[in-house]
Amino acid sequence: MLRHPRRTTALFLLVTMLAALSAARLRMDPNILVLLPEEEPTAQAIHRLNEEEGGANLLTVTVQGDDPQALDEFMRSLHTSMTASERVDYALYELEPDLAWRLGILQLTTDELTTLKTRLEGALSLGPAAANPFVAARLLDLGPLTDKLNQAPDQGSFAEVGQDLRRLVIRPTSTPYDPAFSKALMAELEGHIARLDPGARGLEVVWVGGAYRHSVEDVRNLTKDLGWTGAVSFTLVLLLIAIAFRDVRAILLVFVPLIVANIWTAGYAGVAIGTLNTFTSFFPAVLIGLGVDFSIHLYSRFREERRLADTVEDAVARAWDKAGPPCFTAGLTTAGGFCALWAAGFKGFQQLGTILAGGVVFCLTAVLLGLPLLVRWHDKAGGRGEARAAPRDDVAARPAAYRWAPLLLLGMVGMTSAGTLLLPRVSFEYDLSELRPKGLSYGDLDETRQRLARQSAAPVVVSFESEQSLLDAHERLTAGIAGGEIPEMATLLDRFSVLPADQADRLALLEEVADLARGDGVRYLPRPVQENLARLAEADLRVVGVADLPRGAQHMLGAADGKHRMMILPEGNLWDVRQNRRLYESVQRWLPGESAAGEYLALAVLFELMQGDTPRVAGVALGLVLLFTLIDLRSVPRALGAVAALLAGMCWAGAAMVLLDLKLSLVNFVGVPILMGIGVDVVIHLLHRLREEGPGRVRIALKTTGWASGLSAATTILSFAALSVATAEGIRSLGLLIVMGLTLVAAAGLTLMPLGWMTAWKLGGAPSNDGTGPGEE
Repeated sequence: MLRHPRRTTALFLLVTMLAALSAARLRMDPNILVLLPEEEPTAQAIHRLNEEEGGANLLTVTVQGDDPQALDEFMRSLHTSMTASERVDYALYELEPDLAWRLGILQLTTDELTTLKTRLEGALSLGPAAANPFVAARLLDLGPLTDKLNQAPDQGSFAEVGQDLRRLVIRPTSTPYDPAFSKALMAELEGHIARLDPGARGLEVVWVGGAYRHSVEDVRNLTKDLGWTGAVSFTLVLLLIAIAFRDVRAILLVFVPLIVANIWTAGYAGVAIGTLNTFTSFFPAVLIGLGVDFSIHLYSRFREERRLADTVEDAVARAWDKAGPPCFTAGLTTAGGFCALWAAGFKGFQQLGTILAGGVVFCLTAVLLGLPLLVRWHDKAGGRGEARAAPRDDVAARPAAYRWAPLLLLGMVGMTSAGTLLLPRVSFEYDLSELRPKGLSYGDLDETRQRLARQSAAPVVVSFESEQSLLDAHERLTAGIAGGEIPEMATLLDRFSVLPADQADRLALLEEVADLARGDGVRYLPRPVQENLARLAEADLRVVGVADLPRGAQHMLGAADGKHRMMILPEGNLWDVRQNRRLYESVQRWLPGESAAGEYLALAVLFELMQGDTPRVAGVALGLVLLFTLIDLRSVPRALGAVAALLAGMCWAGAAMVLLDLKLSLVNFVGVPILMGIGVDVVIHLLHRLREEGPGRVRIALKTTGWASGLSAATTILSFAALSVATAEGIRSLGLLIVMGLTLVAAAGLTLMPLGWMTAWKLGGAPSNDGTGPGEE
C-alpha cells in the first residue's frame, strides 16, 4: 500500500465510485409488514390484498360543530374538493338521500316490522274511534315505532359519528408507506381545509386519522430529530478525536476510511437488498460506532511505534503487526455476531444482519488498507508527534495492587450476579404510540379523540370464496359481538350489514305496512303517526342490490368487483401489540381457515416472531463470538473469560434498564447489537494487549490500548448522546440505551479483563511490579 500510493488511491476511488452508483439504487420502504416470512398466512393475505386493491388503508376527517347545516355544508365542500384530486380514488360522506332512506328502512328487523304491522292493523280496526283522545292515548306507542321510518336516512348514512360530529372517509390511490405520496396527499387535504376555513364557520377539525397522517408525522419528526441531533453528535465526536490526539488532522485519519466504508456498504446493500427499512436505515451510525474502533486502535498504536521507529513504513508495519490481529479478530467476531441475525424468522433482522456483517468487514478492510496512506500523508505534513501514552518502563513508580485483585474480582462477580436477578424485569414498550413525540401517543388523547382514533383504524379484511360463506361468518360474528364474546371487534362492515340476507321478507312486511298506510283509516290516527307513514305509503319498495350502491360504498362493504369480503373494525388501542395479538387470536378462533389481512394482524405476527427470534439469535451470536475468540486465542479459559466479561457488561446494562425504567422497543432494539459489537471489541483488544505486555504491566496496557478502547467507546457514546434529547420518544430511548448501556459494557471490559488477568497472575505467583519488563506468560 505504501510503496504504490497512487495506484492504491486510484483503486480506492474506483471502488468507491462503483459503490456510490450501486447505492443510488437504494430506496426507503417504511412498511415493515413486507418483512414477514413469505410462508406466513397473514403475509400472504396482505400481499394478495395489496396486489388486488393496494391495501385497505383509509384517511378519515372528523369535524365538530353545533350547527348541523354548517357542518353539512363544510363536509360537502371538502368532499367535492377531495373527490376531484388525482390522489383520491373516492371520498365518501353521505349517500344519495333516497338510497340512504331505502337502506335505512331495511335495517328494521322482521320482528320490529311485524310488531308495527300488528299494532297498525289494530289501530286501523278502530276506525273513527281512533280519533277519540282517550283511545288515541293508547296508540302513542305507534309514534316511536313509526319514527324509525323517518329516521331511516340517518341509519343509512356513513357520515354521522356523533351528535355534533361528521366524518369524511377518503380512499387514496396509493399506499401510506410511500412517504412522498402521503406528504403530498396530506398537504393537499390541509390546503383544502384551510381554504374552507372551518373556524370562521364555528367548526373544528377534531381528528384526521389513518396511516397516511401518521406516516407524514413520523417521517417529519424523524427527519427533524436526526437532522439536528446528528449535527450535534458529529460535532462532539470530531472535537473529542481532535482533543484526544491533540491534532485536528487526526479527524481525517480516523473518519475518512469509515466514510469510504459506509459508501461501500451502501453499494453492497443496493445489490444485496435494494431497500432500507426502519431496522436497517441506521446502519451508517452503527458502522461509524463500530468502525471507529479499528481506526483508533491502529492509529494509537502507530503513534506509539512512530516514536521508536525510523520511518513511517517501519512504524506502520510494527503497529499493524501488533494491533492488526486483534482488529481482525474483533471485526470477524462482530461480523459473526451480526450473522447470527440470519437465524431469525423476521426478514428485518435478517437484512440488518446482512448489512452490518458486510459493513463491519468493509470498515475493517478500509481502515487496514486505507489508513496507512493517510498516516503517510499526515507524517509528511509534519504530524508526527508523540504518542498519547507511549509505553515506558517508568510509567508506574509503585507496585500494582495485585493482592486486591481476587477480592475486587469477586466483588464484581457478586455485583454481576445481583444484576442478573433484575434481568427478568426488563420490560418491553408494547404501545407503539408511546414511541412518538409527547402529545401524539394514544394515552395523550382525550376520550373523544381516542374514540375517533379507534374508529379510524384500518380494518381487518377477510376474503371468502362465496356469498354463502360470507353470510355464515357474518351471522356468527354479529352474534358474538352483540353477546360481548369478541371484545376485540367493534363492528362488521360487509354487504349484509346494509343489505340484509332476508331483505325480501322485510320488503314484503314493509309493503304490507305501506298498503295499510294508504287506507282511509289512517286519517283517524294521530298526526305524528300519519306523517311518519306518509313517505312509506308513497315509496316504490324494490330490492336494493350491490349494483345500486355507489362504488365507494361497494368498496367499503367489501362487495366491489364481485368480491365477497368482510371488513372487521377492531376495538381498543391498536397501537398496543398486545391488543393486536388478542385481535389476531380472535380472528383465528372465529374465522378458522379464512384469508384475513390487516396491518394489526401483521404487527401481532411480527411481535411474536421477534419474541421467538431474540433468544435464538442471542444464543447463536454468543456461540459465534465464543468460536472466533477461541480460534484467535487458542485457549478455552481465555475465550470463556472474554465472553464472560461481555456477558457481565450486558447484565449490567440490563440491570440499569430496570433501575432507570428504560424499556426495550421496536426502535431501540437495534442498540443491543451495537452494545455487543463494541463490548467484544473492547474485550478482545485489551485481552491481546494484556497478553502482549505480560505480568507486571497492566497499567501500561490500560494507558495504551485501554485508553484507545475507552476513546472508541466514548466516540460512540457521544455520537448517540444527542439522540437522548430527541422529541420522538423512540429515538430518545435509543440514545439513552446506547449511552447508558455502552458506558457499562465498556466499563465491564476495562475492569473485569484486567482484574481477571491480575488474579490469574497473583494466584500463579507472577511478578506484580509495573516497573519490570514484559513478562512471560
